[in-house]
Amino acid sequence: MKKLGWIIVVVIVGAVVFRIVQHFKTGESVKSVTEVATEVLIEEVKMGDIAQTLSYTGNIEGQEQVTVYPIEETGRLIKYLVKEGGIVKKGQVIALVDRSIKGMEFRPAKITSPLSGTVGMLFLDRGAMVAPQIPIAMIADINKVKIKIQIVERDISKVHKGQSAVITVDAYPDKKFQGKLLQISSFVNPMTKTAEGEIIVPNQGHILKPGMFARVELIVDKHKGVLVVPNKAVLKQEGKEIVFVDAGNIAKLKEVETGFEDENRTEIISGLELGEPVIVLGNYGLRDSGRIKIKE
Repeated sequence: MKKLGWIIVVVIVGAVVFRIVQHFKTGESVKSVTEVATEVLIEEVKMGDIAQTLSYTGNIEGQEQVTVYPIEETGRLIKYLVKEGGIVKKGQVIALVDRSIKGMEFRPAKITSPLSGTVGMLFLDRGAMVAPQIPIAMIADINKVKIKIQIVERDISKVHKGQSAVITVDAYPDKKFQGKLLQISSFVNPMTKTAEGEIIVPNQGHILKPGMFARVELIVDKHKGVLVVPNKAVLKQEGKEIVFVDAGNIAKLKEVETGFEDENRTEIISGLELGEPVIVLGNYGLRDSGRIKIKE
């Protein structure tokens, strides 16, 4: 009789456990069915060219730029014969100086331009004292302009004369100017551990002005015909680089190896194939095999 009682107890407990297990299974099934799909935006893996760049900043100067001093003349400025922004020829008279001494008279001294270019600044007012140590004017050739950059020691081996550069300035934020690295100093500054480089930029229309602040992207290497994806497609997870791709409205995680990166795109060395749909928006917080909904 006792044995029969124990059998009944075991059967009842088993039935209860079975019902509990079934309840949880049903709950998980309902949960999986009702899982909210994450809305995402996708782009296909493309093939293109991508460059490795080094970033610098500097001030724009005329390709040739000189400050004019009255080398031997002392006296007072009679007048300028040019205006700021005006064009001058080499040897052209730009100012007259009264060098008279009390009791003696001299013809006005002529101050000439040492080069052809544009008058950048006139420093004195009429009647101001003129002396060899006082600047008269600044003249610059701005048909081309230059930007001096400071190349850190660890990058010197990557930098060579003739490399292309892309220049931007705040005055024209949507415009990019093309330049080239004309020369690199043969010496490294022992204080800053940098070598000076000089970028030359054609200046059609003279829209780049001496004194402007410039940003320089120096192209030191380029890969052609490689797989690229938008930068925002690549995520970092536990020290690895990953990308999510669309696998029939399911997010599939793929580990990738990357190469060069520019302001918009990242080179993919391995892990993806041309044309694969990668998730570029909505990928943060996604999980492998999570449900997704593609934005139209």
